[in-house]
Amino acid sequence: MAPRRKLTGAQAELFAAVCHHYINEAESDCNDTPESVPIFSHLSRAQRLKLVADVAIGMLCEDESLPPDTVQHNSTFMAIIQILFTALEIEVDIQDDQGDVGEDLLNYDEADRSCHPRTAQEVEDIKVKNALIEHRAEKNLKKLKKGKDVGEFHVEEKETPHGVEDMLSAANQLNRIYKGGAVSKRERDSIRPLNDDEKYAFRWRRLCDAALQQDTPNNSTFRDAFPLCNVNFDWRCAKCAKWYMALNLLLDTKLMDYGSATDKALITGEVSYKSYADPSQLPRVKSLERNINLLMKVYASSWDPKLLAIDQRRIYAICSNELYAGHYHRKWVVGFHEVCVARGINFQEPGKNYQARLDIFRDTKDDLIDGCEYAFGCYEDEDLERVHRNWRPKEEGPKELGFEQRTCSGPGKPDRFSSALSFRFCWETENLQSCSRCKAVLYCGRECQVADWKRGHKNVCARLAKERKDKEKISQMAKGG
Repeated sequence: MAPRRKLTGAQAELFAAVCHHYINEAESDCNDTPESVPIFSHLSRAQRLKLVADVAIGMLCEDESLPPDTVQHNSTFMAIIQILFTALEIEVDIQDDQGDVGEDLLNYDEADRSCHPRTAQEVEDIKVKNALIEHRAEKNLKKLKKGKDVGEFHVEEKETPHGVEDMLSAANQLNRIYKGGAVSKRERDSIRPLNDDEKYAFRWRRLCDAALQQDTPNNSTFRDAFPLCNVNFDWRCAKCAKWYMALNLLLDTKLMDYGSATDKALITGEVSYKSYADPSQLPRVKSLERNINLLMKVYASSWDPKLLAIDQRRIYAICSNELYAGHYHRKWVVGFHEVCVARGINFQEPGKNYQARLDIFRDTKDDLIDGCEYAFGCYEDEDLERVHRNWRPKEEGPKELGFEQRTCSGPGKPDRFSSALSFRFCWETENLQSCSRCKAVLYCGRECQVADWKRGHKNVCARLAKERKDKEKISQMAKGG
């Protein structure tokens, strides 16, 4: 499993922008650990930044090898795609909240699908399902802690070539992004000029649109049966679902070579209560834990606090087209930029010179090493000991991967931040006791138990007591059936 080719042009510019974006996301602990890529997301942020730098070099620099075909580098590639999705979603949400920036340009090209409110029975069924899954997950976790052998993780190979079946299974959905034909050049040319605020408000969508337009029938293989230059939307589209589908085709289905079904299944897919409630997923959970612990241990042994920001600098050197830095990195940024100018490299021209910039970074990194012991965004006079304490990588991952501590099932108590009408959950996690009858739900005390009984638990308690022992049924629920 590995990318098939380098990225160039607008696709390279988009990928570089996401990698550059990750410098700040990781440093601020914000949207930097996509749950759907658990190996990447459970590593320390210093290790994640190193992997993002490795993948950026492999995908963008023409004289370098493609990223190594390892579970950690492939996980990083998939995580970068998810981080792009998050950036798109936030951009759309912010613009929707502001309302007055580029509002006349937005294109809601199909009616919003109305969501019917859930019936009382549907709500009850969801509560029962979640309670059963959480209960069974906790039971299976206890068995794992006692050393239960769940076997090796393996996914049977499919007869169809890897990636092809994914395309074919999505054929019915492709109509959504191709129906009606591509946005014409005439329509694109008629769009009014954007002011600076609007350029920023549509930044990610404009980058994604340019990357999709580069995907023409002349640029690919069989997968060009669906050239993405022909999608029926452009950067004005406010439908995140369309962007997700098109970008998945571009960066995953068309680009990734899935050499092993087991590797693919190991890398992608959130770990949650459902993973523990489904016995067939327990080997994957254990395999993930082993991989994460090994990767963390190896990296922690080689981490050098004096070079804390070296990978942030690597990403910046290759991917950024902006001149900025925290206090302790200004000298390096200025020096790096001066060498770029001396060698005729336009540092602020996006989409070009990735290899030349990497070469300059390598030539100058030792001479401009001052300040590298501080994170890239550190302010003047920050406590270096605290910085290192916050960045020091751990040697092992979480003991219960993806298993969130269960909370009280009661409604809780209203406080000064929430009214009695709106407050519906209790977040207590300590000293919880199970319902004496169904054993499937937990309470922090009698007050919450009585309140939840009146709220509806009395309607499902007997059902929970009956179904909680049906392991096969709960396993199917966890699978989504």
